[in-house]
Amino acid sequence: MRNFPKRDKVESAALKALETVKAKGLAGADVYYTAGVGNEWGLRNGEPEIDRSGASWRMGIRVLGPSGKQGVADTSDLSKEAVVSMAEWAVANCLASGEDEDKEEVPLYSGPVSFVDLGLYDPVVRDIKPGQRRQICEEMMEVASKDRRVRSVRTARWSDGWGEIFYMSTRGLSLWHSETGVSCGVVVVMEEDGAYDMGGFGLEGCHADELDHRAIAQEAVERVGISLGGKALPTGRYTVVLDPEVAATLFEVTGELFLSQNIHKNLSMLKDKMGEKIASEAVTLIDDGTLSGKPGSTPFDGEGVPTTRTVLLSGGKVQSFLNDLKYAKKDGVTPTGNAVRSPGSIPEAGLSNLYLEGGSGSARSFLETPQKRLFITDLMGVHTIDPVSGDYSLGAKGALYKSGELVQPVSGVTVAGNLLELLMKIVAVGDDLRFFGDMGGCSVVIEDVPVAGS
Repeated sequence: MRNFPKRDKVESAALKALETVKAKGLAGADVYYTAGVGNEWGLRNGEPEIDRSGASWRMGIRVLGPSGKQGVADTSDLSKEAVVSMAEWAVANCLASGEDEDKEEVPLYSGPVSFVDLGLYDPVVRDIKPGQRRQICEEMMEVASKDRRVRSVRTARWSDGWGEIFYMSTRGLSLWHSETGVSCGVVVVMEEDGAYDMGGFGLEGCHADELDHRAIAQEAVERVGISLGGKALPTGRYTVVLDPEVAATLFEVTGELFLSQNIHKNLSMLKDKMGEKIASEAVTLIDDGTLSGKPGSTPFDGEGVPTTRTVLLSGGKVQSFLNDLKYAKKDGVTPTGNAVRSPGSIPEAGLSNLYLEGGSGSARSFLETPQKRLFITDLMGVHTIDPVSGDYSLGAKGALYKSGELVQPVSGVTVAGNLLELLMKIVAVGDDLRFFGDMGGCSVVIEDVPVAGS
């Protein structure tokens, strides 16, 4: 199950597909191939629930036609007949597709290609055994169960895998990339004085020794415990402190506003705001696909373009948008290397590793002021924020603090307003940058936030 087609077979199949397109009179095309193995083991309420492994591979081709037409097709069969059929279907789909609104042909990348090792592959991951996965899950359950308030460890799961990506185009590019990944997490049900709550925590990385599964289990308990037995606050305006994970989630939604296709399709409130200040001076937001050892990193994007570090916001001002080759050409800018795709899809811009640049202070120091501050550890419904108007209404829970001491756990409150107004009210960003997969966040202090409660 772990044996993929050999690389020379993949390359031969890709070349045959591209030659088929050329024979049809359409010279522009690229092939995108992915292969991966995934393993997962998990407990539910102390009993084994999941023990599965799987492998898959797929090759896709995109054909570029006149006036910006594009067509795709894909297959998991790498025989000569199958890849020829795939290419012919892609040609037919291309010719039947709609034209670009500006009738501009979509370019292929032919620039320089030079990569460094980003530390994304760990051979140890390929040798993890089922018994190791089970032991990790049992140890996470053991750690979580030690807290007297934990009524059940709903789930404890570990997953690992590895894969490779191949890109080839009619412009002569032929690129390979391999990576590994691991993740684990715990969900607990807790009770105190008749009040119940459920929640959890998990992390992911590229290396087998990167995750401290015991610490992750302990953090799951601590995060749920913060708001356990929480009650609503009186409706009013509060100074809010977001914990790094909540901040990362909020800025992930913010980051999607910088995707060029959203700008051009009027799906982002940042249209026509290049160079304008949309957040406080404390906010610098960066997307970086070249960070060593991060899950969102890759040497090249879905169009073979080298990934880059792109500053989106600097001191609150819009500096750049993230693009693929199509929109880089439309905007007359250098491609940022942010094209994402599957073998059967047309590329479009996406996020790589998005993170807030750290400032000074931490959540603990931000909560030690004599004024009451609402520490938010969970925002619910973040992805319902309207990308055009910026309006939002989100459920929140956490705890109220004063002078570093707990005043009361909090739940059942709603934070509502406008995203751009919220970003302008940020007064501090902590130095506690932490990554949650491919999103990085710091503790963030926001003043004068409307909170609806009791």
